[in-house]
Amino acid sequence: MKKILLIATGGTIASRETEHGLRPALSADDLRAAMGVKDAAVETLDLLSLDSTNIAPPHWEQIARCVADCRQTYDGIIISHGTDTMAYTAAALYYMLEHIDRPVVLTGAQRPLGTAGSDAEANLRLAARAALSGHAGVMIAFGGRIIHG
Repeated sequence: MKKILLIATGGTIASRETEHGLRPALSADDLRAAMGVKDAAVETLDLLSLDSTNIAPPHWEQIARCVADCRQTYDGIIISHGTDTMAYTAAALYYMLEHIDRPVVLTGAQRPLGTAGSDAEANLRLAARAALSGHAGVMIAFGGRIIHG
């Protein structure tokens, strides 16, 4: 059976509404439960819990190191991420992981998991399909599209 690693970094997808706005609240295990993957083993790692507006180059290095360290154990890696800086993170990882030999898929959501109208489950499922596709490299799975590096 194929194996996927789901790395959580925060963002709207893993947030809950509070009196002060959205705050990171869900774990990678919570996100895994929403994926509905039955044809692969999905393991999780809570790496960061940030609003993606606060993601900076040291975080990109941390994510890239984590992916590089884990890559031989998994057939694909999914990174849940906030939408504000997802494209910047994907670009940074594209260069940091230039010769990666498996799929590294970033995904997120416009509305938090479990809220009315959330796109989180659909994006997580799309990310899982991309992670199991065997197409190597960094990509974004979002809004019904898979965007390669």
